[in-house]
Amino acid sequence: MNEIWQSRMLIRGKVIDQNGRPLPGANVVIGGTMKGVVTDAEGYYVIEANKGEVLVFSFIGFQEKKVTVGDNQAINVTMAEETTLLDETVVVGMGTQRKASVIGAISSVEVDRLRIPQRSLTSALSGRIAGATIVQRSGEPGYDEASFWIRGVSSFGANQRPLILVDGVEREMSNISIEEVESISLLKDASATAVYGVRAANGVVLVNTRKGIAQKPVIEAKIEYGISDLLKMPKFLDGANYARLYNEAFGKENYSEEYIDHLESGVNRFFWPNVNWFDEIFKKWSNNMNASINVRGGGERARYFINAGYFEDNGNLREYRNLNEYDSNITLKRYNFRSNVDLTLSKTSHLNVEIGANLTDAHEPGVGNRTLYSTYFASPAEELFYWSYLSTPLSAPVRLPIEYNEDGTVHKWGWGAPSQIGEKNPAERLLGSGYNKRFASQVMSQVILNQDLSFLLEGLNFKGYFSFDAYNNTIQQRHKAMSTYAVEGVDDETGFLITKEVDKGQDFLGYAKDLRSTRAVEAKAQFNYNHLFDNRHRVGGMLMYYQRDFINGSASSAIFSLPYRKQGIAFRTTYDYKDIYFGEFNLGYNGSENFPKNKRFGFFPAAAVGYLISNEPFWHIDVVDFFKIRGSVGLVGSEALPNNMRFGYLSTWGSGINPGHPVKETGYAFGLDPIRIPGTGEEQIGVSDLTWEKGLKKDVGLELKMFKNAFSVDIDYFHERRTDILIRRQSLPSITGFNQQPFANMGKMINQGIETTLEINQTVNGFYYKLYGNFAFTKNKIIEMDEPEREYAYRRRTGHRFGQLFGMKAIGLFESQEEIDNSPEQKFGPVRPGDVKYNNTNGDSFIDIDDEVAIGYSYIPEIIYGFGTQFLWKGFDFGLFFRGQARVSYPLYGSTFIPFSEGVGKGNLFKKALDRWTVDNPDPKAFYPRLSDGRSTNNWQPSTRNIYDGSLLRLSDIELGYNVNKKHLSQWGVQGLRIYVLANNVALFSKWKMWDPETGTPNGNKYPLPRKINFGIRTTF
Repeated sequence: MNEIWQSRMLIRGKVIDQNGRPLPGANVVIGGTMKGVVTDAEGYYVIEANKGEVLVFSFIGFQEKKVTVGDNQAINVTMAEETTLLDETVVVGMGTQRKASVIGAISSVEVDRLRIPQRSLTSALSGRIAGATIVQRSGEPGYDEASFWIRGVSSFGANQRPLILVDGVEREMSNISIEEVESISLLKDASATAVYGVRAANGVVLVNTRKGIAQKPVIEAKIEYGISDLLKMPKFLDGANYARLYNEAFGKENYSEEYIDHLESGVNRFFWPNVNWFDEIFKKWSNNMNASINVRGGGERARYFINAGYFEDNGNLREYRNLNEYDSNITLKRYNFRSNVDLTLSKTSHLNVEIGANLTDAHEPGVGNRTLYSTYFASPAEELFYWSYLSTPLSAPVRLPIEYNEDGTVHKWGWGAPSQIGEKNPAERLLGSGYNKRFASQVMSQVILNQDLSFLLEGLNFKGYFSFDAYNNTIQQRHKAMSTYAVEGVDDETGFLITKEVDKGQDFLGYAKDLRSTRAVEAKAQFNYNHLFDNRHRVGGMLMYYQRDFINGSASSAIFSLPYRKQGIAFRTTYDYKDIYFGEFNLGYNGSENFPKNKRFGFFPAAAVGYLISNEPFWHIDVVDFFKIRGSVGLVGSEALPNNMRFGYLSTWGSGINPGHPVKETGYAFGLDPIRIPGTGEEQIGVSDLTWEKGLKKDVGLELKMFKNAFSVDIDYFHERRTDILIRRQSLPSITGFNQQPFANMGKMINQGIETTLEINQTVNGFYYKLYGNFAFTKNKIIEMDEPEREYAYRRRTGHRFGQLFGMKAIGLFESQEEIDNSPEQKFGPVRPGDVKYNNTNGDSFIDIDDEVAIGYSYIPEIIYGFGTQFLWKGFDFGLFFRGQARVSYPLYGSTFIPFSEGVGKGNLFKKALDRWTVDNPDPKAFYPRLSDGRSTNNWQPSTRNIYDGSLLRLSDIELGYNVNKKHLSQWGVQGLRIYVLANNVALFSKWKMWDPETGTPNGNKYPLPRKINFGIRTTF
C-alpha cells in the first residue's frame, strides 16, 4: 500500500485544439476506471493518478487521445477535430465552408500527388484536377511555364487566364514549392467566383500555404536526386541523304556519287563534313536535385510553420570546360523560404504573420540578342534550334585545326565557318557566345488580424488583411562571338590543312543588363458570420472590402507607370436546413480604372441552390452515403483591354501617321518630292462608353458517394455566354484613317462542356488500392467578333471555335499532267505532278483562297483528362498516373519545316523528308509532296495536309516507395522514413511522331519535355 501511495501524483495540464484554443468541458478519465475530471473554462485540469496509468482525453467533435502517465507531472494535450464527411472543411472564395454546405463548382487536388520533379507548380497540376486545361509548351528549365485555362476558353478578349490567389492575395504561384502548400482549389462557376467580381470571369485558383498547429515540433525533411534525358527530339537527315535530296530538288546532279560515298564513309570530316547538329549541342543525360525541410508545431500562445527548400534543374546542353571558363549548359537553382506564424493575443484575438520568398538563380548560354530578322526567340535554346535548323549537315565542320605544333599535333582549334551566308555554326553559338545570368526574387508578406466578435453577436468574427509583395528580375548578359574558319586546301609538304578566317570574332565578354521590378499592396476588411439555430437552421454571411495597388517599376511609358488599382465590395449569405436544403447568394461590386466614371463600378450577382437527398428521412438506400444535386447561375466580369492597353476611354496623341510602324515612315509628307516633317496626331481614339466584359455562367452538378465512400463521382455541366468582350474594331476600313482601331464592347462567345471526377478506393486484407481519374470536355463558339463581311459564309471565323484553323481541303497529290489539265485551275502558283490537289469548295472553275474551310480543331485542347492508380501493402506503395489531351490541332509551316523553302542547300531537313512523292515512287500517301528548289506556294497553303493531330497520352508518373516500420525507427528518434523512386514524363503515345505534340510548334523548335528519374528519401522527426 505504501508503494502504491508513493507512486500516486497530481497531474496538471491544459487541453487545447490544434489552433491553440482551450477546450473547456473536456473529459479526462483514468483508463479502465470511472475516475475523472472535466477541464475548466480555460481548458485546465488536475487529476490524481498512478505512474503507468493511462489518461483518456475526450471531447465532443474531437478524436479521443490517450497518454500514459510517466515521471512528468505536467501533461498538456492537443486534440484534433474528428470531422465527418459533412463537416469536412472546403476552401471557397474568401473563406471556408463545411463540405455539406458547398453548392458551387469547386475542385481540389491532393497535394501529395503534386510532389513531382517539376519547377512550376502550374505544370504539376496538369491532368490532375477536373476543369484545368493545362499544356506545357516547353521543357527548358526556367522557360517551362505551362499555359493555363479553367474550363477552356470563354473569351477571345485580352484576358483568358484565371485569377490566381495565394493565401487570398493575387500572386504568381509557379515558383512556390509544393512543400509549402496545404491545399489547391479551383473555383469554376459563378457562385464560387462572383465575390471576386470583375477579376473572376475566367475562374479562380486558390493556393493555401501550410499553417502552424498546436503540437510538439515535427520536422520533415526530404532530399531527391535524379537524372533526365530528352524525349521526342526531332530527327535530322544525314549528310548523304541530304545530298541526294538536294540533287532531286535541284533537278540535276550537284553532289556526285563519289562525294556522297565520302560522306557515308566519313573519310575526312573537314573536307566532307556530315554533322548532326543536335548531337553537337545536346547531351544524353543531365541531373536535378530537390531538397526541403519543414518545421511545424506550437502551443496555446503561438503556432508556426517554417519551410526552407532548394530546387536545382540542369539542362541537356553540352559543355566543354576545357574550352571556356564558364559553363554553356542551362543551370537553374531556386531557393524557397516560408514562415507562417499564428499568435494568440487573447481569448478572442489572433494574429497571423506570413512571409514567403523565393529566389531563382539561372545560368544559360548567351547565344544572341533574342531578336533576328523580326523573329523573337523566347529562350536561348529556342535560338539554338533556329541555327540548327538553318545549318545543313554539309554546312561546315564543327571544329578545324588552325595551328599545328612542330611534331604535327594540333596546337589550336577553331570553329568551322558555314558555307551559306546568314548561317551560324550552332556549336559555336552554344559554346562560344558567352552566357546570361538571370536573378529573380519574389517576396510575399501578409499580416492577418482575426478578432472573434461573439461577445457582440454569437458566430460573428472580423478579419483584417494587409499584404505587401515585391518582385525583381535582373538579367546580366556577357556575350561574345568566336572567330570561324574555312578550309582552303592542304599543304602538299606537311599535309596540314590550310585555313582562312571567315568571321572575325570578339574573344572578350561584353556586358549588358536588364532590370525589372514590380510591387503590390493589398488591404481587406472582412466580417464573417456563422450560426446554427435550433439545430436545423444554419445561417452564414460574409461582407468584405478590398483594394489593390500595383506598380510596374520598369514601365515603358508614363501611362504604364501609373498605379494599377482595383477596388470592390463582396457579399455572401448562405443558408441550409437540416443539411438537406441549401441556398447561397453572392454579390461582387467592383471597379476598374480602365472605364469612365459612370461605367467604372458594377454589380456581379450569383445564386446557387443544393439538395442533399441522402440526408432526407425517407432515404433508405444504404449503399448510397452521399447524394447531392446542385445548380448555380451568376454574372462575372473582366476588364482587360487588348494589347494590355490602359484607360480605353481616353484619347492619346503621338507622332501622327503610322506611329510605331516597323516599315512605314511617320510624320507628314509635303511636295512632289516628299519631305517628311515630324508632327502630332491621334494614336488611340477614346471610347466614352466602354464597360466590362460580362459572363453569364450556369452550372448543374451532381455528387455521389457509395459503398461507405469507396466509390465517388462528381459530374458538372456548365454553360457560359460571354458578352461585351473588349476588342479592337475589325470591320472598319483603312479609309477611316485610324492609326489604331478603336476599342468596343462588341464580342460575343459561348463556352460549354462537361467534366467529371471519379474515384474508387478499398482495403482488402491489408491491401489498399485506389483508382482515380478526371475528364473534361469544353467547346466554345464565337457569336460576334466584328469580322469584315466575306463573300462566302463558310469562310467566316464567326460561328467557329476560338483558335479554329482554316485552310484548303487537300484531296491528294496530282498523279500526272493529264490530271492537272482536267482539274480546276489552282491559283497558288505553278503545279506539277506530285503537288497537292485541293477541293473546289464553292464549285467554280478555279481554286483560290475562297475555297478555304474550317479544318481540324483549335490549338487549345477541347478534351483534357488524367487517370491513375495507387497501391499500398505492408509499407510498400506503388502509383501510376497518365494524362492526355484530344481534339486539338496544330499547323505545320515555316522555312525550317518545308524542305528547301529558301532554295536548295539552305536549311536542314528532317529525316521525315525521305517520305516524299517522287517520279519513281509516286506514293499518294507520302508525307511530303514533290520536293522543289524553293518553296512551292501551291503545296504549302494552309491545308488539311499541313496540320497535325495534337492528341496524346502521356505516362506522366511512376512511383515506387517503401515506408520503414516505425518499430525500427523509434530508437533513433525518427517517426517516419520513406524511400522512393519517382519517374516523371516516362513515355508518350501519340499519332504524331516527329516531336512532342504538346509543345504545339509548327516545326518542332521547342525544347522537349524531359524525362526524369529521381531517387528520394523523406523522413519525419
